[in-house]
Amino acid sequence: MTKHFHIVQVHPVENGLPNLHKVKWEWEFDTKEQANEAIKAFNWGAKFNSKFKAVYVGCVNDATGELV
Repeated sequence: MTKHFHIVQVHPVENGLPNLHKVKWEWEFDTKEQANEAIKAFNWGAKFNSKFKAVYVGCVNDATGELV
């Protein structure tokens, strides 16, 4: 059975914006709500250390590896 994962990546912040070409960490979640909560929690903590920022990448089909 095909499964879908919601991907969150953490990128270093350069010149005030996340550098999307450099991925520091990546997490997979079963639902978009879980992904959004993780982003909120990470970025809240990042207010005190603004070197990294979490962003939502999209939903990935596990069987094909394609963004849905």
